[in-house]
Amino acid sequence: MTRWHLPPSSRAHANRRTHGSNVNDQAATLRVIRGSSDTSPPVVGRQRALAITGGKGGVGKSTIAVNLAVAYATAGARTLLVDTDLGMADLNLLLGVAPNKSLLDALHGAPLDEVVVSAHGIDLLPALNGSYLMANLGSSARQRIFDLIESLATRFDTLVLDIAAGLGPNQIGFAAAAEPIVVVNPEPLSMADAYACLKVLRTEQDVRHAFVIPNRVTSTAQAAEVVGRLAALVSRFLDLELTTLPPVPADPSVPEAGQYGVPLMLHRPDAPAARAIRQIARALDAHHAPDRRTDVARRFWRRTLLASGQGETP
Repeated sequence: MTRWHLPPSSRAHANRRTHGSNVNDQAATLRVIRGSSDTSPPVVGRQRALAITGGKGGVGKSTIAVNLAVAYATAGARTLLVDTDLGMADLNLLLGVAPNKSLLDALHGAPLDEVVVSAHGIDLLPALNGSYLMANLGSSARQRIFDLIESLATRFDTLVLDIAAGLGPNQIGFAAAAEPIVVVNPEPLSMADAYACLKVLRTEQDVRHAFVIPNRVTSTAQAAEVVGRLAALVSRFLDLELTTLPPVPADPSVPEAGQYGVPLMLHRPDAPAARAIRQIARALDAHHAPDRRTDVARRFWRRTLLASGQGETP
């Protein structure tokens, strides 16, 4: 079983699960939504390590990962976006770039400076599309990828991981390496898969806290219903604290930006979904005390992966 080691202070925080902290988290989100303008930036100079996941494909994980990374970069953060859909990578399409090299080249010894691609103010560490080998990495190869990303730690203060669909060793290992953010849609299959993702993170990786983003909702009432149904399942069956982030509305500007290969935050910065993603960036900072933010980043940058999982090493 794959395990990551949290620093003692982070582990202690994760074990303090009370109704009061949940209420405070929800109140913080409301303060962010109601108490600041859409254009106010997230806080600069903080370490962040975020994993955008959800279990199901097609729920908008990649779009949120790209635009959240751009939101932080626009505010001045040095941001690295990593495509961890290793064998079906597509973040380069959303960014309108065609990388010459990928993580596979890095695993074979190519310098990271030749692999990392800069676009729209962020740096992308790309994977491959249509690679069976990359989609089925063994534990030693996954460890080498973590080591490669860790070697970039001094160059960035914000890390955003786009997690592939599914619940295999790669997906769960990457999702547990940073702060998990689960994206969920109103569709029943999306909610079922979001719960399954949270369950595996809790049982296999000892994750005690996760964020949830209701995506492509048509109203605040629908967002509340989606989160309420998911939270009811989590409260009944999992010892896990769930924090709701601002909802992202269904917005035709999102697929439009994807067609142009330009992040929504730059293509239509005043679009409803773009404003919501800026609110999410601020809410994430508001939810974490400074020591907690540092601990979360250290969970990624300093942890050591124990050997596990199946698959071949490139």
